[in-house]
Amino acid sequence: MVVPPMPQPPRPPQPTPVSADIAKEGKLLAGTYACKGNRMVGNGASLPLQSTLAVKLDLDNAWIVGAWTEKTGKLVDYRTFDDVAKQWTRMQLVSDGSHSVLTSLGEKAGEWVWEGVASSSRGSVTVRHHEALSGKELKIWGEAQLGGTWQKSYEATCKR
Repeated sequence: MVVPPMPQPPRPPQPTPVSADIAKEGKLLAGTYACKGNRMVGNGASLPLQSTLAVKLDLDNAWIVGAWTEKTGKLVDYRTFDDVAKQWTRMQLVSDGSHSVLTSLGEKAGEWVWEGVASSSRGSVTVRHHEALSGKELKIWGEAQLGGTWQKSYEATCKR
């Protein structure tokens, strides 16, 4: 009696190489920045914003990681590019337990616009972040949709 050979298990799919867009953008942003600006509070007043931002490529160049450090806490920002969807994804994790998940189609006319949702123990809010890199200067500002209108939540200039 002849015994048929055992079927071979299917091969796992080959991992796709990391997007060249991640490496390109990571190299543009990489470095340590000193950031100064303002954070808006609900009554129309503002508080000074001062932080350090360190940006690098990480996890085998699959992610661009930004580590924000302020006196009031820390924020880690991960971003990557999906070659199939042609879209960037960004996740922000904050030391107070809040987090954001945002997407962007990339740079247009010198500006990046990220849109998504910020969540915390107080609830969720639709947010939009803007970035404009010019040489060694990164301008950032953000908005939150409150009561049906966009309201600025922060703005800062970061210098390498």
